[in-house]
Amino acid sequence: MKFKLLLTPLILALLGTAQAAEPLTLRIGAPDQSAGPLPFVQGPLGLAHIQKSLEKALAADGVEVKWVFFKGAGPAVNEALANQQLDFAWLGDLAAIIGRSSGLETRWLLGARGANMYLAVRPGLTVGSLDDLRGKRVSVYRGTADQLSFARALAAKGLKERDLQIISLDWGAARAALAAGQIDATWSGSGILALGKQGVQFPVSTKQMPPSATTQAGLIGTQAFIDAHPDVTQHLVDVLVANAKWLSEPDHVQPYAKLMAAQSNIPEGLFQQELQGDDLHFRQSPRPDPFLLGNLQDSVDQAKTLGLIRRSFEAASWVEPRFVDHALAEQQLQNFWPQYDRNGKAL
Repeated sequence: MKFKLLLTPLILALLGTAQAAEPLTLRIGAPDQSAGPLPFVQGPLGLAHIQKSLEKALAADGVEVKWVFFKGAGPAVNEALANQQLDFAWLGDLAAIIGRSSGLETRWLLGARGANMYLAVRPGLTVGSLDDLRGKRVSVYRGTADQLSFARALAAKGLKERDLQIISLDWGAARAALAAGQIDATWSGSGILALGKQGVQFPVSTKQMPPSATTQAGLIGTQAFIDAHPDVTQHLVDVLVANAKWLSEPDHVQPYAKLMAAQSNIPEGLFQQELQGDDLHFRQSPRPDPFLLGNLQDSVDQAKTLGLIRRSFEAASWVEPRFVDHALAEQQLQNFWPQYDRNGKAL
């Protein structure tokens, strides 16, 4: 009887520990860029979502993966981060910057750059350049990387937002408004190219501009999760670096476009059109090189100038490179992507 009494507290303690050790759930958020019923995001994270490569990588550790897609884009993702409902998010630079400036304890872990933007003009309206937009009704999705890209493009022509009638619309609403003739033009990502079959024209794009006019995005993580689970964070970055390598290879453009088209309900040819002629290594490089760091700082400064954030900060102190550096070493990719300078030229 004494023997049983001695064991009872130990057994109870072990049972309590087992009950407390619930499976860890990795919660990842992203804006939903889909034109159909399935959630969708591009790039290495989108590839991981479709192929379930992250779930496979974390299965042995008993880590579950929860995906959350937001129609409200950056503002909705930041709200979820603020409410501690997410651990990681894939965001355009402006949304991530707004969150950081407002007090969200995040770190920028991995980047992607060079996504093109297009000026889409309604049928029947003649626009040959950005100068022709003066006084026109033009939509841009405020609070996203699109807004900074458009501001940079306008500034290159000596224009400001006040020279136009700017309307803030999300991507789906902008497509609908343009097709209905309710706006004259919109500045949007490659999904807008689908309206070409309806007579919409695309006289200007960032393909004709310096790389700094394109949009940057990246993976941000909460400091709390990174500190508590650095090993899981590393697994996540490992998967995304491997996916970035796959996306950097020209032979994979067609299969990537096919995967994205099936998920997004956006024609396959539009994904190929978006990538045609671009330096895939530049676009997919996860490295925090001079181009990425410089553009992030420019975006921080620009957001402060435009009154989009109240508090500026140093982008270099926000970026946490150790996880990408470790992944590059483990996968022997230190020389796969060159360093790119502030102008997007390979060093």
